[in-house]
Amino acid sequence: MRRPARARPAGAAANLNIAPLIDAVFLLLTYFLFTISLATVEGVLPSELTAGNRFEQQRTELEKTTRQLIVRLIKTPDGVAYFVDDWPVGGIEEVEQRLGDLGPDDVVVIDADANVAYRHVIRLYNRTLARGIDRVVFPLPPVERGDRAPRS
Repeated sequence: MRRPARARPAGAAANLNIAPLIDAVFLLLTYFLFTISLATVEGVLPSELTAGNRFEQQRTELEKTTRQLIVRLIKTPDGVAYFVDDWPVGGIEEVEQRLGDLGPDDVVVIDADANVAYRHVIRLYNRTLARGIDRVVFPLPPVERGDRAPRS
C-alpha cells in the first residue's frame, strides 16, 4: 500500500507563525501588571478576641495618652511671634524649653501663618527633631468659603 503524498515537499521547512502567541503573552502580562495589588502590609494589630496575656502589655502601650503641644507662628512687624497652646511666649528659646518637657512619643503641631517665612518654620522643626521628638504635624490651612465655586 502506498502512502499518501504530502501537501508540501519533503525538503521544505515548516513555518510557524508565533506572532499571535507573543501578542497574547504580552496582553496577559499587562493585564496582571495592572491588576496587581501593591498594598503594604501594616502589621498585626492587637484585637479584643485574642486570648492570653502577651497582648495585654501591647494594649496598655497603645492606650497611653500622648501629649500634644501646639506652636503657632504669626508674622508681626518686628518678626515672628510664637504662641504655645494659645499663650504667647518670648521667642524660640522659650518654645525650645517647652519642647524639653515632652517625650519622644508626644506630638508637636507647628501651625504657621501663611505670611511666616519658611526659615522660621524649618528652624523650629529642626529644633524639635534635635530634642528627639519625631512626631511633628503641620495642619492644613482652612479653606475659605470664597475659594471654591459651588458645584451645580
